[in-house]
Parts: sequence; C-alpha cells; structure tokens
Amino acid sequence: MIIVLLSLTAALILLDKYAFGEFGISQPLIAGTILGALFGNLEAGIFIGAMLQLIFLAGLPIGREIPPDGQSGGIIGVGSYLLLRASNAPGHALLAAVLFALIGALIGGQMEIVTRRFNEKMYRGFLRSQTCLARCHLLGILTAFIRGLAVVIPFFVISYLVTIPPSLPTLDRSLLMTISISIGFANGLYLFFKRSKIIYIIAGVLCGLVSVVL
Repeated sequence: MIIVLLSLTAALILLDKYAFGEFGISQPLIAGTILGALFGNLEAGIFIGAMLQLIFLAGLPIGREIPPDGQSGGIIGVGSYLLLRASNAPGHALLAAVLFALIGALIGGQMEIVTRRFNEKMYRGFLRSQTCLARCHLLGILTAFIRGLAVVIPFFVISYLVTIPPSLPTLDRSLLMTISISIGFANGLYLFFKRSKIIYIIAGVLCGLVSVVL
C-alpha cells in the first residue's frame, strides 16, 4: 500500500514540472521535504533532498537540450530511502537511494524525450482540428502523470523488496555532504561562467573539502 501512495504522490508532484508549472514544488529539496513529512521521516527527506538538489543544480533544460531529470531523481532518491530504511541499515539505504536517484534521473531524461514527441503529435493534431483543445490538454496532463508513475514505480518496488547484504559498501552522511557540496560548488560556478566544466569541478571539490575541514 505504501508503494502505491508514494508513487501516486510522486507522480502528482512531478506534474509541477510537466503540466502545471514550473513552480518549484518538484525540485528535490521541496519534494523531499513533502515526501519526508507525509511518510514519517521529515529530517531524512530534507537532508537527502538538499544533497540531491546540489548534485542536480546545473541540469537546466535550455533550448532543445534535455539534461538528466533532477526532479525525478530527487523524488526517487528520497522515496527509495524511506522504503529501504525499513529493512536495511542507514548506510546501505543511503548509498542505494543515491544510486537510484542518479539512475532515475538518466531514465527520466530519456522518457522526457518520448513525452515531448507525444506532445508534439498532439499539437499537430490540434493544428488540424482546433476543436480538440480541451482533449489535448487533458491528454497532456494524463501523459505527464503516467510518465511520472513509470519512472518512479520500478525503483520504489525494488526498494521495498530488496535487502542489501551487510558486506556491501555503505555511504554515511558526512561523505555524502562532502560529495554534494563539492558538486554543488562546481555546478554553481558552471552556471555563472559556463566554460569548460573540468575547471569548475576541480574548484568545487576544493571548496567542498575546505568547508568540511573547517
């Protein structure tokens, strides 16, 4: 039951990006806070959402460029952690949740291409018969909702069922903070200057390490 509720909530939040917005509700920090509050772990929702927000900070859909879907990734990361934590150690749950978030963001970006193509077909249909405007809008909303469900459900099902062997590596919060802050600095510098990424990745890593040491 929790998988169904979590998936429906996630798909509704993702409508902010694809059907009704964008108002920022689907951003990892906000979405993570909502999911954490609704499903009993507000602190984890805020923390994981904030860390993933930094990681996906520079993923902007400018022009025809379709970056990894950070919104879906953030929701998958938080939702997966909430499910994994029920039967796994915190370090294992955190590592799996972050990996699921990164994979989910890549899959979400590819599914966005499919959704855009479908919407283009509906737009061409509207141009041929402008009486179908309401139907095209409803189909667009339904497509966005189904897309959200299709992206999150596999990760939530796996997270609910899997038990990670204790011998596998873990990820603690301090290490995740170091990684996320480093990438966040790099993303911020890249957004301002937008030249070769490697320079800003190095600068971001150095700034992140300094912030941890201090």
